[in-house]
Amino acid sequence: MKLFKLPDLGEGLPDAVIRQWHVAEGDRVAADETLVTVETAKALVDVPSPWSGTLEKRFAAEGDTVQVGQPLVGFAEAETAEEPDSDSGTVVGKIDQSGQVLAREQPPAHAPRRLATPSVRALARRLGVDLSQMRPAGERFTAEEVRAAAALGSPAENREKSPAATMSPARRAMALAMSRARDAVMPVTLCDQVDVSSWWGGEPPTLRLIRAMQRACEAEPNLNALYEGGVLKPAATINIGLAVDSPRGLFVPVLKNVASRLDSELLQQVEDFKVQARDQGIAQRDLQGATILLSNYGGMAGRYATPVVMPPLVAIVGAGRVFEGVVAEEHKPVVRPLLPLSISADHRAVTGGELARFLKTLMQALSSSGSN
Repeated sequence: MKLFKLPDLGEGLPDAVIRQWHVAEGDRVAADETLVTVETAKALVDVPSPWSGTLEKRFAAEGDTVQVGQPLVGFAEAETAEEPDSDSGTVVGKIDQSGQVLAREQPPAHAPRRLATPSVRALARRLGVDLSQMRPAGERFTAEEVRAAAALGSPAENREKSPAATMSPARRAMALAMSRARDAVMPVTLCDQVDVSSWWGGEPPTLRLIRAMQRACEAEPNLNALYEGGVLKPAATINIGLAVDSPRGLFVPVLKNVASRLDSELLQQVEDFKVQARDQGIAQRDLQGATILLSNYGGMAGRYATPVVMPPLVAIVGAGRVFEGVVAEEHKPVVRPLLPLSISADHRAVTGGELARFLKTLMQALSSSGSN
């Protein structure tokens, strides 16, 4: 039997949950045909077959958690492209060289001796993290991975917990993302409130926020940008990542190129994302490509916050709960619906002036009677 093991899907997590099998034992499978859909780091990812052949065994059932590097499926036969008679490089498949044929992947004779630098090993000891029970995302463990593991608890501790207490892939991904943000970003937050009486109760608040963010990004493009390798890169399109809360964890699907989309299209996609987050998860392609974030937490509770900037993005807009507040109108106090706003930015890349001008444009767009 030729084994295909769960590959590293590039999300920085050590495992994935089997959500849906697309092939059954005994099926004939073509190379690149989808074998299974898994959930990892909040995304649904289709895993393709690396070979053509007959599927002999599935090593996990739907709902099971499979570790990266563990067998996923076994093939009774597997067909790969023919290789040259001799090979001195890296070849996937059968290798015929020096009279010996290797028909399957061979485990390493010795485990790597050092998977972390001395400082990271010291940090792991101090936090009580057993690195031997973990797998690094890259060649070596990072301090960020150790802190995230400490926040999640050791594997032994997790095994003692009831199934209901086990963290979902979405929650583990959130822990890693928050650790990365804490270590990488120099945050600054600016707050204000805006009178929305000209449209409140007559238009969808989420749509008004999206269009107002579009206006602000067009006025201050440095907040609709990525900051990587010490270089600020303003984006060509405005792609708003929308924080969606669900029982399974926090999802951030992306509304892409909002400037070219109709209002009805945006509203429908927002509703679709809410249903997907609640019921079956969101496809990986819809979780990628954000250039700025929106957290509309006011739909539940809270006026002001310190939203967390997720690198390499440089800004996030937080919208609080609308409340009845007193404002001055023609030197007289009047009661109006007020929308609290909290905007965080990475001060390594964004100046205070840029942040203030962005907020000013956002407030002007939200206080006007029209969304465009």
